[in-house]
Amino acid sequence: MGRKAGVAAEETKAALLEAAAKVFARRGYDGASISEITSEAGLTSGAIYAHYASKAELFNATLEVYAERDLDQLLQGGADVVDAILSIGSSIDHRESTEASLLISAIVAARNDPEVAKLLVSGMAEREVMFRGLVNAAQEVGSLDPDLTAEAISRFCLMVSMGSLVVEALGIEPVGHADWTKLIARLVATIRS
Repeated sequence: MGRKAGVAAEETKAALLEAAAKVFARRGYDGASISEITSEAGLTSGAIYAHYASKAELFNATLEVYAERDLDQLLQGGADVVDAILSIGSSIDHRESTEASLLISAIVAARNDPEVAKLLVSGMAEREVMFRGLVNAAQEVGSLDPDLTAEAISRFCLMVSMGSLVVEALGIEPVGHADWTKLIARLVATIRS
């Protein structure tokens, strides 16, 4: 029996992902164990294997949920991509520390585990392709400067997002939020049509 009696599968999955994020952030990918994750969640290992074929799949799912949920919420909610870039960029300096720890763990794990590397790279590539499509659509309707390639805009956004997590993980003193927001607004203004 993998999950708690009377608890829906989606609730079990959410509890697993929350517990996995804590353990992976605390121990890193290699140091985290399935037993510690299940203990943190108050479940058995059957709950993990009912949803994920491996620790690498669980790790990837954790990264997707905790490292990129803001982007997913904005883009799935039908927000204009220019407004999404502005909103995400302006709030990028106020993320949970778990996100930064998970990114560092993911990079280290990807260098040592081919399964994690494959899942991480494919997940990033899928999101970048999706985002590139939204940028192309915004260019077609005249919201974004058509002289800039969607590839360059998408990659720049990915690099800023990932870089901000590295800066956070290293504990580098952040710049003032008002200054950061002003810079992002000016950068976004330059790519508008």
